[in-house]
Amino acid sequence: MDNGAYEKYKQENPDVYTPLSTYDYVDQFVHQLTTTELIICTVAGLLAVFALYKIFVKRKVKKSETKSESKENP
Repeated sequence: MDNGAYEKYKQENPDVYTPLSTYDYVDQFVHQLTTTELIICTVAGLLAVFALYKIFVKRKVKKSETKSESKENP
């Protein structure tokens, strides 16, 4: 009907809608981190732990201050 022009077009321009399972190099999770990524993750974790520590110490200090103030002013 079209002298094979459509088949030729499909061969030169394959479908873009291929499923991701056909690609072997696409991984959902990274299996190896670079040194920079490890350092950044470690620093972020340490900052989070430090922030939590400061929050809890601040609460304990406020509780002890309120207890000492209530003992001094009966």
